[in-house]
Amino acid sequence: MDISYRQLKAFITLVEERNITRAAERVHLTQSALSQMLKRLEQQLEGELFIREGRELSLTQAGEALYREARVIVNRLDKLLRDNRDRSHGFHKSLVVSSLYTLSASLAPMTLNSMKRQHNDFTFRLIEEQVDDITRSVLEGRADVGINTPSYHPELHFIPLFQDYLCLACREDHPLANADRISWEQAYEHAGIGVSPGNSLRTLADEAFHRIGLSYDPEFNASHTSTLLGMISSGLGSAILSSTIFAIDNTPGIRFLPIRAPYQYRQVGLLLRKDAQRPLIDEFCLKIQEQVVSWQAVKLGLVLLPGQPGAVA
Repeated sequence: MDISYRQLKAFITLVEERNITRAAERVHLTQSALSQMLKRLEQQLEGELFIREGRELSLTQAGEALYREARVIVNRLDKLLRDNRDRSHGFHKSLVVSSLYTLSASLAPMTLNSMKRQHNDFTFRLIEEQVDDITRSVLEGRADVGINTPSYHPELHFIPLFQDYLCLACREDHPLANADRISWEQAYEHAGIGVSPGNSLRTLADEAFHRIGLSYDPEFNASHTSTLLGMISSGLGSAILSSTIFAIDNTPGIRFLPIRAPYQYRQVGLLLRKDAQRPLIDEFCLKIQEQVVSWQAVKLGLVLLPGQPGAVA
C-alpha cells in the first residue's frame, strides 16, 4: 500500500470542505484529478470513504477513522518540514503552548514573557483550549507543550505542576459569603452559573454532583474566567470555579468558598510528546516549574491545600 502525503492532504481538505469543487480549488487540482486521487485512495484502503448526498459529502465509518489518523500524520509531517527548514538555517525560533483557560490568563503568559525577554527574536504563541483539544493539539503537533490535566495517552508524557480544588465563587452580599466552607448540596443550590461543558472544572463539578445523586444543569454557561467573574459581579448568580482563580483574581466583591466533603481536587501539569527533544521546550518546562514555586510562595494556601499530595513545599 503506497499512500502519499498528497493523497492524505487532499482527503483532509475534502472532509473540511464537504464539496469537491471547493476542495479542488484549495489543493490546486482539477475536480477530475481530485476525484481520481480519492478513488485510488479508496481502492488502496479497500473501502468507501465518503457517502455522496447530492453535492455534499459525508464520511463513512472508514472515512472517519482515516480522518482521525490522517490529521495526525499530516500535522506531524508539516511540523517536521518546518523543523527541518529551521535546522537547516541553524535555529528553531518558535514555541507554541496550548493551555487551559485559567492558566492562559496567569501562569502561561508569566512564563512566556520571561522567555520572550531572553529570546526577543523568537516567536511565541499561546492558544486557549479545552482539555481534549489541548491533548489533540500536542499529539498532532499543532502545539509543542500543553498545560492541562493528566492524559494517559501512550505517546504523551505528563509533568505535574500543582493541584487546586473547587470553590463556590459568589458576591460578598451572598447569604453564604461568610462561610469558611460549604457542602456540595449547598453548592448545587446556589451555583446557577456553570463553566461550559468540556472544561476540566465543569467535568470535576459534574463528577462531584453525580456522586451524591445530583445532575448539574446550570441556567447560564460560559468558558472564560473574565466572563464568569463578570456574570457573578453583575449579580446573575454564583459559579463553581477553582482555587487557582481565587489566587490570581483581583475582582473586588467576590468570595471563594471551598466546597468540602469531599474536596474535589484537580491536578494541572505539562503535556509533552515523548519524542519532543528541543532545547526551547525544555527551557519552557523548567521556567514554568520555577514560576509555580514562586507563584505559590506568594499565594501560599490558596492554590494548594497545605499537606495535600503534589504540594510544592
